[in-house]
Amino acid sequence: MGAAARRRSSRSARLALSVLSLASLAVVLAPEADARGHHRRSGCPGGMVRVKDFCVDRFEAPNRKGAKPLAMQSANDADAWCTARHKRLCKEDEWISACEGEEHRAYPYGSEHVDDRCNDARPWKEVNEPTLDKWPGPEAEAHARDLYQASRSGSKRQCVSKDGVYDLTGNVEEWVVRTRQHANDWPYILAGCYWSGCYGGGKPTCHSTNNAHGPEFRFYETGFRCCKDAKGAGHQS
Repeated sequence: MGAAARRRSSRSARLALSVLSLASLAVVLAPEADARGHHRRSGCPGGMVRVKDFCVDRFEAPNRKGAKPLAMQSANDADAWCTARHKRLCKEDEWISACEGEEHRAYPYGSEHVDDRCNDARPWKEVNEPTLDKWPGPEAEAHARDLYQASRSGSKRQCVSKDGVYDLTGNVEEWVVRTRQHANDWPYILAGCYWSGCYGGGKPTCHSTNNAHGPEFRFYETGFRCCKDAKGAGHQS
């Protein structure tokens, strides 16, 4: 091959590599572009789902698929965590709407309870409350780890609402802002029960709540998720 031919071959190879590099870059950037498009269409940031006029985290905090949900969280902790991320703690009515949907289902996935659909039947473990009261000391942290039985977010693939919100019933019990009448008038309540069902033996439903605790209360199964007003919404919640 002559020198001119070698130069043409080299230029062609470099051009082919440039085209390949641009194609690869387009693949990398495409999901981000899709997320921006989703935000424009739904009025919600990535990782959140629109329900009526609000956005709700797809997963329990830290809102990452495959992550272990946060536990031993107080309502004050939850409120601060959401605020730091330009979100807010979900309201009780919002949480129920996200769970039951327009069909007013008893469970996020339907009208009848299905065993193993959600993480709501783990065996109860004996709790040493005086040890947990030492939180965040190392002894309390070790005991909380021993008690922890939450599933990784999204791993129960059928424990999902029609809108695509996961693990609303069972798993960790979620703090919400109280918006309905209850026996106690604390500003926050817990919704959805947890991985061992509800206290008293019932199965967690979209209307399962625990109104017995104040905003500083934390326990081995208490977690949360965040909400946010949808962009351009009428704020009816």
